[in-house]
Amino acid sequence: MSDDALRRPLPPSVFARLAQATRYAITGVSPDTWFGPLQPLAPMAPPEVKGRQFDYPFGANLNYIPRAEDGISFAELRGLADALPLLRAVIETRKDQIAAQSYAVRARARADAPDVSKSIDAVSSFLARPDRRHSFADWLRMLVEEMLVIDAATIYPRYARGGALYSLDIIDGATIKPLIGEDGRAPEAPDPAYQQILKGVPAADFSADELIYLPRNLRSHRLYGMSPVEQIALTVNIALRRDAATLDYYRTGSSPDAFATLPKEWTADQIRSFQDYFDALMSGNLARRRMTKFMPADFKLIETRQPPLKDQYDEWLARLICYAFSVPASAFVSQVNRATSETLRMQATQEGLVPLKSWIKSALDRVIQDCMDEPALEFVWVGDDAVDPLQQAQTLQILVGAGIKTREEARAELGLGAEGVGKPPGAARGLGKFNPHHDERGRFATAANATEPSDAAAPAASVSGYPESWQACHEKCLAETEGVWPPSDRPGLYRRCVRECLGPAGDDY
Repeated sequence: MSDDALRRPLPPSVFARLAQATRYAITGVSPDTWFGPLQPLAPMAPPEVKGRQFDYPFGANLNYIPRAEDGISFAELRGLADALPLLRAVIETRKDQIAAQSYAVRARARADAPDVSKSIDAVSSFLARPDRRHSFADWLRMLVEEMLVIDAATIYPRYARGGALYSLDIIDGATIKPLIGEDGRAPEAPDPAYQQILKGVPAADFSADELIYLPRNLRSHRLYGMSPVEQIALTVNIALRRDAATLDYYRTGSSPDAFATLPKEWTADQIRSFQDYFDALMSGNLARRRMTKFMPADFKLIETRQPPLKDQYDEWLARLICYAFSVPASAFVSQVNRATSETLRMQATQEGLVPLKSWIKSALDRVIQDCMDEPALEFVWVGDDAVDPLQQAQTLQILVGAGIKTREEARAELGLGAEGVGKPPGAARGLGKFNPHHDERGRFATAANATEPSDAAAPAASVSGYPESWQACHEKCLAETEGVWPPSDRPGLYRRCVRECLGPAGDDY
């Protein structure tokens, strides 16, 4: 007999069993309820399963072929994007639009950095050639191509031996397989979160800190994003088959141009012989086709109806494809008037270009703040195509004049840095814009009496007729009333501050 003690788990007490039973009980639901809902079944999975993101297949990480469980593969999505000329034109248009945008690197609002001018110059110089091979516009076109076609844009940050960011290399997202933990989410570093599949086998592991995987249209029940090309895959297939039919019409013809009848007494052999004779007569010498032809008696010619090469359904397909990418369809549909065309352009910009710019900004902010270790800086787009510049300027003028927004907030909305950022201590505030033919008030002048930017921004000459101390008082009161809620109280507090600062003279301002 073995000397080892026999270990048996103690059965739960009566109170423990009662507590476990009442844990899954719904108050007020009893078996005596007439046709009631009854109590739900007790959960059968372990407690740690609670909160799993989705019901993933068993052994999901073992299936290492990217996008194997989805209906359309990465190769098929790329094939659809390249095969249909209309779709490729729309994609290239969107890439041209985003590559033509102006950008800047600036200090973040309320960043505690006394002088970030050198950091801004360094980041701007790096973004001029992010991968040390292509310009920023060309690099951005490759990144947007990956997002629009397969929605698997991937950036691989490479570092120098000293730890500084060396380059941002774009990797083919079709080779990346996302991994998941037991909760259905990507594992955190240093555990591997992605695998690169090369030559049909797993080639490398990447943690979440080593690879920047940027699907735009994520879904909670899928590992991969859903690109605009995938959203209109059926529409693209229909358009491809219509283009193929049109090509066959021009190349071989889908039906004869006309049918001719022969005397009913002719046999099948006579008809076949006459057909061969007539085909030989019409081929070869092009000039003989225009000569008079003598036909048998009772000969009749029946012309077929020509098929429509473009109809309303083609325009409908073009509208669907353009709508998926938020590109105006005015170039592919019946002509519209100028006002409608401008409305469509503005609508497409707001629905497509603005979200795309936000996605790129989020990605580059992550690069600047995490990979380049510059938390005080951010990437911004300069200008907004979705807003009329005149309306934007008038709106900002009204908000700043009413004290609802400060000049710094207005500059930030325009993509400009804060006043005085990057300047040495004691330097004059202001835009610092200098024109040799403008005086300190912006009026036209000669080069002799024009002022330098430091003189133009001096507080004493800021506003004609105001006291010398008004500029300092104005900035002080703006700072003290910043962030007041509700904003409608701010103008009154500002005027009270000015009166306290300037005395009786403040009532006039």
